[in-house]
Amino acid sequence: MEKKKKIIIASVSAAVVLAAAAAGIILWKTGSDNESSEKVFVTPVSDINTVNAMSLSGECFSGVIESQKTLDVKYDTTKQIKEILVKEGDQVEEGTELFTYDVESMELDLEQGELEIEKYNNDIDSMEKQITQLENDKKNASSDDQYSYSAQIQSLKTDISKAEYDIKVKKAELEKLKNSIKNATVKSEMAGTVNKINSADGSGNQQEDMYGGDTSDADVVMTIIASGDFRVKGKINEQNMMAIYADMPVIIRSRTDDTITWNGTISEIGSEPEQNSDYNMYGETDEMTSSSNYPFYVTLDNIDGLMLGQHVIIEPDFGQLEAAEKTGVWIYEDYIVTDDDGKTYVWVSGKKDKLEKKYVEVGEKDENYGDCEIVSGLTDEDNIAYPSDDYKEGMPTTADIDEAGFEEEFQYDDEDIMPDDIDGDYEEYDEYYDENGEPLPGADEQENPEDNIDDEDGELLPDQEDISDIDAVPAG
Repeated sequence: MEKKKKIIIASVSAAVVLAAAAAGIILWKTGSDNESSEKVFVTPVSDINTVNAMSLSGECFSGVIESQKTLDVKYDTTKQIKEILVKEGDQVEEGTELFTYDVESMELDLEQGELEIEKYNNDIDSMEKQITQLENDKKNASSDDQYSYSAQIQSLKTDISKAEYDIKVKKAELEKLKNSIKNATVKSEMAGTVNKINSADGSGNQQEDMYGGDTSDADVVMTIIASGDFRVKGKINEQNMMAIYADMPVIIRSRTDDTITWNGTISEIGSEPEQNSDYNMYGETDEMTSSSNYPFYVTLDNIDGLMLGQHVIIEPDFGQLEAAEKTGVWIYEDYIVTDDDGKTYVWVSGKKDKLEKKYVEVGEKDENYGDCEIVSGLTDEDNIAYPSDDYKEGMPTTADIDEAGFEEEFQYDDEDIMPDDIDGDYEEYDEYYDENGEPLPGADEQENPEDNIDDEDGELLPDQEDISDIDAVPAG
């Protein structure tokens, strides 16, 4: 709050200084001679009424309401998606059916797998019978044929082991297929809104979503953004990045009704620029002239009335909402004059555009802004002048800045606010330098050139008699 006050006071002070500077010019114009030909400059009260003042922020940014949490719903790329059961923008609950796989193809794969297992079992049974027969034949074989029978038996046992392994693998595959068939419909794991959907055939072809986004993951069939925990995503150009900072309080305004507002705080400022969308006439990006935009995020104090995807305006919070609560006429206290009896009045343009005092009743005062409420005596339709001790009732007034004589020379009573660019006019002393710009003998570049016309004994240096009558020389 302290930071907010400092910014407000600085803004108000700047306005008062400008008004005072303008008044200083008028003071000089009216002068102490009270010349009736000089006109006093007046301003409509509506222009200085702080109730009507624009926001002190000076910077506004576009934003969109998004969710704090998103869920990428992925699909099994080994399967085919049969049907997507939701569409973009649909509200879903936990357990809502999102899409189904092609069960028919999986059932065919299951049937084919079961046939393969049956074949493996038949092969094993046949090989086991062959082994039994070979073992019986081996018993009656000669010693020279024993080795041949043993080799055949070992080869069949190896084939049986391989077939048993294939059966084990195939059964695992079929178990997965059975589970997939049983769970062919994929359901949502959380409540939210379907934000974007990929192509229903599961090809992973990218497309824009309802908010202009796209997807980069080929196995993501859709994205769901959670309900409830909203935040605001804003965008700021690199040229005005200094206008915001982390933990900065902001006001969120509705684009359709700027009287509807929410409060929040900048929680994050992105360090990576968003994709550049500045293209020249040939459709190419001009990197030399384009600038980058960066995202930033606002955490909201409340989300009542906000909708996902709603576009809003983000405005730095300098306390302008408190100011907007004022009604009626509020003007800076500098315009108020108190007479010897303690009554308060302002200088206004009266009948026939003549200056006159108008007594007013002052109400509440705002120490932060330096303004006060005018309970009675002044309206937005009045024309008011910044006060001056030289004013007299009956002086002519004007709302035309040219008629007020602002083109005349001006003066400041306070030397502390003399502009830096107002300097005295001094004659240049080119005789210190030759035609090539080099200093003449004895005219070395000292801070005070008049010191260069005397030698150490106080005598004039050669060729310097023509400038011996110089009384003062400007520095440098």
